[in-house]
Amino acid sequence: MDTTKTESQPVRGFRNRFQKKPPIYLTILSIFIALVLMSGNVLAQKAEIKGKVVDKTTKQALIGATVAIPSIRAGSVTDKDGNFSFKAPAGKYTLRAKFIGYDDISQEVTLKAGETETVNFELTTSGITTDEIVVIGLSGEVDKNKLGNTIGSVSGKEVARVISSSAIDALSGRVSGVQVTKSSGTPGAGTYITMRGRKTIMGSSEPLYVIDGTIMDNDALYDPSGTKQFGNRAIDINPLDIESMEILKGASAAAIYGSQAANGVVLITTKKGALSPEGKPSRITYSSNVQVDQKYGSVPLQTTYGQRKKVNETTQTPGSSDSWGAKLPAGTKTYKQDEVPFRTGLSQVQSLSISGGVPQFDYLVNGTIEGIQGFVEGSNYDRASVRANLGMSLLPGVTLQINNNYISINNDLPQDGSNTSGILLGALRTPPEFDNSKYLYPDGTQRRFAGYDNPIWTQKMNTFNSKIDRFIHSSDLKWKPFYWLTFAGNFGLDNYSYANVERLAVGAASSPNRNGRIEHQAIATNQMNLDFTGTLSQAFFDNQLQTNLILGSQIIWYDNKSDWVNAVETSPHFDAIEAGATKDGGSAIYKKKTVGLFAQLTSTLWDRISLTLALRRDGKSTFGSSEKFHYYPKAGLSYTLSDEEFMKDIKDILSNVRLRASYGEAGSPTLPGIYATNYLYGTGGFFDPWDRSSVANRNGFIGYRQGGLPADYNVVAGSDVIGPERTVEREIGIDLGFLNNRIGLEATYYYENMFDLILDVPLAASTGFDQQLRNAGQMYNQGLELSLKATPVLTDDFVWNFNFNYSTVTNKVTKLVGADYVALNGGFVGIQNIAKQGYELGIFYGVGFLRDENGKIVYSQWDPDFVNEDGKKGAIYYMDKGKKVYKDQMEMGYVGAPIHDPNLRIIGNPNPEFLFSFRSDFTFLKDFTFSFLIDAAWGFDVWNGTRGALYNFGTHGDTKDREQLWKNELGQQVTIFTGWDSLGNAQFENADKTQKYRTYENGFYINEPHVQDGSFIKLREVSLEYRWHGLQEWNINTVVFTLTGRNLYTYTDYTGFDPEVNTFSLAEGRGFDYFTLPQTMSFRFGISIIY
Repeated sequence: MDTTKTESQPVRGFRNRFQKKPPIYLTILSIFIALVLMSGNVLAQKAEIKGKVVDKTTKQALIGATVAIPSIRAGSVTDKDGNFSFKAPAGKYTLRAKFIGYDDISQEVTLKAGETETVNFELTTSGITTDEIVVIGLSGEVDKNKLGNTIGSVSGKEVARVISSSAIDALSGRVSGVQVTKSSGTPGAGTYITMRGRKTIMGSSEPLYVIDGTIMDNDALYDPSGTKQFGNRAIDINPLDIESMEILKGASAAAIYGSQAANGVVLITTKKGALSPEGKPSRITYSSNVQVDQKYGSVPLQTTYGQRKKVNETTQTPGSSDSWGAKLPAGTKTYKQDEVPFRTGLSQVQSLSISGGVPQFDYLVNGTIEGIQGFVEGSNYDRASVRANLGMSLLPGVTLQINNNYISINNDLPQDGSNTSGILLGALRTPPEFDNSKYLYPDGTQRRFAGYDNPIWTQKMNTFNSKIDRFIHSSDLKWKPFYWLTFAGNFGLDNYSYANVERLAVGAASSPNRNGRIEHQAIATNQMNLDFTGTLSQAFFDNQLQTNLILGSQIIWYDNKSDWVNAVETSPHFDAIEAGATKDGGSAIYKKKTVGLFAQLTSTLWDRISLTLALRRDGKSTFGSSEKFHYYPKAGLSYTLSDEEFMKDIKDILSNVRLRASYGEAGSPTLPGIYATNYLYGTGGFFDPWDRSSVANRNGFIGYRQGGLPADYNVVAGSDVIGPERTVEREIGIDLGFLNNRIGLEATYYYENMFDLILDVPLAASTGFDQQLRNAGQMYNQGLELSLKATPVLTDDFVWNFNFNYSTVTNKVTKLVGADYVALNGGFVGIQNIAKQGYELGIFYGVGFLRDENGKIVYSQWDPDFVNEDGKKGAIYYMDKGKKVYKDQMEMGYVGAPIHDPNLRIIGNPNPEFLFSFRSDFTFLKDFTFSFLIDAAWGFDVWNGTRGALYNFGTHGDTKDREQLWKNELGQQVTIFTGWDSLGNAQFENADKTQKYRTYENGFYINEPHVQDGSFIKLREVSLEYRWHGLQEWNINTVVFTLTGRNLYTYTDYTGFDPEVNTFSLAEGRGFDYFTLPQTMSFRFGISIIY
């Protein structure tokens, strides 16, 4: 049964009637064409628009400002006196004025045939504005003042300023309530984003991405051991292509996207062609950037003690894996093993953009080539991106926008994470006296200190290459037969393919029996969406009541096919699969379809009270047959109190007061999974670890299959009554503006209830299955968001803007059916993230210390009066709930040592208590801009598994005091019970810290000691920009020089490289740091030449 092709009776009936009666279709088409021609005759009657654009403060004319009606692509640029004029068809339009360094401003105009309309604009220097038009996807252009919810915005200029190949990294610290985590500093590594906390247990909490109306696939490959830091596909977009990003943070804002929108929506608008501000037919921009990257942070390593059993260089026999040997002789050469694998990364970006336009046509063509040499060998990222955006007026009132983007990526990923071939794992475990730079013996075999791969050898010999080709297209056709009516159709296409090749060389520790392994994988994904909307705008009662009604539909198709083949016992000289002695392979196909209908009505009374009501009905092929269609309502109310008459006298002080409230419902974009309603049959055990079928991927499908299963393998049954995960959000807020809006404050409180969360629920053995997918969980998020913007100084020669963001989110799981807890994807045997009723989602659950009723650690003690069975006196015990608990020489005979809890327990929380950021921009003499961004996350934990492992192997810097006596946290000397003497007296000896590091804190026994506070404050960005106009006689308008730094300083108590990493990349298991390559500190110099 293929549920992806399931079609409801109404839909099937409509399709059949459509196919049987083509005359009806032709009749409708004929009427459509006739209306177009009729409207063309009406709209062909022209009116003239003229006016002047000046600086609001100085009243000086602004030369080269653009004034246009975007909907019909009519417009002009201002002359030397700031004047403009152009003609346009009669009708009602939004007229927009733009000028570099100033805030855009829009005004509604009604043009009458044969008449002249005069409109003047006073533009304000970029700072704070409360009258902003934003494009919010299917809702179209909306005045922010009319929204009942908050929306975040990031300009293209801010995106381009960020030192990153990923455009979405620009969201870090710029939007309140949005958490951005880069999983690693490896080029091409993924960026994990959540908005207002996590929304699902088994799926993904990342938002939906829409670029120019095309719904992007944001899938990512997943490695359960974190051996590669795969990127999610939202990082493919060229930052230099982006005009703006609008952030719909919750269901109340994004409900119009229905079953796709519970995690929020990122709406990306790319740059378009436009009339040249300089009056030229084209604008040509060439930019070049050079960047250097260095690893950030360090791990303390000891250089005092050597390998316990040395490498035998003669027989090429590796030594012991630990460094618990004797002190190194004086003068022994040691090596900085945390520096050995790294190099200085270098990257270059070259971009050429040509854009321009005339009143009926505009274009933008941009080509960008980016090459990144990563900070470890074998980590490279090359991207070529070509964009062609064309806009045109086909007929009066009919416009077409076509956007095309081709992306080609060649990405080399290094060995990482929990991986015996991992670079950091091999490097940091290396004894201080072992020279890894000599990685080959004379016979060409690998030289290594122990069973792990030499980190230099693995960089050169173990390779992973991913080639990605992607094409993103959107066509947006709009027809405005009358000023009050607009029809729009949008087609979006996102097509991409992977070709992945991994080679583990003969001798690689992570290959089966060190015999080598080669794997080839091909993935092809095709996603399309087709949207239709009709928008009706009318005013009543002398324009006192304005209404806007949108009716629309959306269809989304998703199709994915993957094939893989691998071979082991490979040739040391060939990468071909045929060279392997044993081969295996497989394939998988995934298809799904979503059909949605929606309506939205916005009514504005007296231009200050706005009410928005919306409803979407979605059907999905992944829903059970009895749950095919679901409704997602939305409501929003906005009241601009400051426009009331009684507020006029204090307008200069309290310039803006807007109260808002909203409600919305939305569904999870990833669950239920594609085959949640039935079973996926196959042969041969587990899916390949690269497969998209793990719970971490964006499809959310659990990768079980039948046939050839191990005896202890749990089989999960599908469910034909499974429905979507749902989120209901309520939001209230207030927006304030002071001192003519020089200071602006946004405050928002939200509450989200997530219910019908999909879980594996245990089944009776008689069913033949162990578990079944059901809607069986519930949790909530609530939080506060504050955003303060201000322009403290605003003069002709100096402008200072700053923005402060603060947000909190509190989560609690309130319902889990059939399980005490559910483990999230990503984790280790002794520590994992879980969902547990009554606690926050994702808490660390693992091996910890036993604690008393006051939360204090329990220590072992000696009872001298206890009589053993052989008559000898004395025994080790500990107190538990007021009672003595005895064990036979328990805990390896230590007295005064902490007791490990025999049961797994909560030992930490990776979710921040709050986020905050501070950004400041200084513009002086109009051509110099200095800016910086401070970004922080506070009150969260990270499991420093790297430190725990290095304690075990004796290379961590803390272990250099190993010969000192071990005293517990109470100041008591820890002793070791060694037995009784001939007289029956108990014998003890003092324990030193060697026992502490190798037993209680070795990271493979008790994990709690290595759960650390990960709170940090980062100097995320510093940028200096200078705009030089000295070559205008050569027709070069501006030359822009930029110098930017990123991740320049981190204040934290975390003892690893950086708390801002995650071993399991984009999985929902968060806060793990196990030999993961760190973030980078970067510096970039750039030059842009604008002709």
